Amino acid sequence: MDETSSDLRFPSSRNGEAGAHGVAPRPLPQQVAEYVRDLIIHDHLKPGERIRERRIAEELNVSRTPLRDALKILAMERLVDLTPNKGAVVVHSTDAEIAEMLAVYSELEALGGRIACGAATEADLLRVAHYDKVMARAFAEEDRAAYFAANQGFHLAIVAASHNSTLMEMHSHLNIRLYRIRYLAVMSTQEWTAAAGEHSELLNALKARDADRLTYLQREHLGFAWRLLGAWNPPMTLRGPTNLPRPGKA
Repeated sequence: MDETSSDLRFPSSRNGEAGAHGVAPRPLPQQVAEYVRDLIIHDHLKPGERIRERRIAEELNVSRTPLRDALKILAMERLVDLTPNKGAVVVHSTDAEIAEMLAVYSELEALGGRIACGAATEADLLRVAHYDKVMARAFAEEDRAAYFAANQGFHLAIVAASHNSTLMEMHSHLNIRLYRIRYLAVMSTQEWTAAAGEHSELLNALKARDADRLTYLQREHLGFAWRLLGAWNPPMTLRGPTNLPRPGKA
């Protein structure tokens, strides 16, 4: 096998989400990193769990070299810790560390929404609306995997509508690190039901180019992630204007 690039076909993941889909030719370490990243963010590899390199190499039919290069990529993303002579372990973030990331992520997402209200094109609005429709359909069909994929697309599309490459890069990096906790929130029926109905309000605020309302709704919308940590108690600076109606009360 070419150890630099190949059309790697992933085996099915443990819950069938990765699937055996062909991947456009890319450097092999990037493809392997994507596979391992999927296992981490979908909670198949648990925080603190050692990554069994030999087993994954055998699953993907690759040598240890591209796998180790892939783990270096994931270490840069702070999804794994690499220790000499001990191998790779999935990062175990504390609640305090996750709260810090959520605080910054909330501000980045809100900033993206605020800028998008002025910079979004019609094509951007259509893209966000498309993900909203896909989410609504997936929710009605109780397809959580499809819902979560569309949910990620929805939020990334709003930030992308800012057309600010620096903001998009920073937001994307934190999104990867918080992906797992957001995924687990969707797996919670109560949180899924509560959050699912809020996306149309976000879309309407963006279409109206109402930056104050959109940023308020975005911060409130991330409440499910805070609640998963134990309580909806973000820093006061993240709560937005208090004179705006709460989601669902407009």
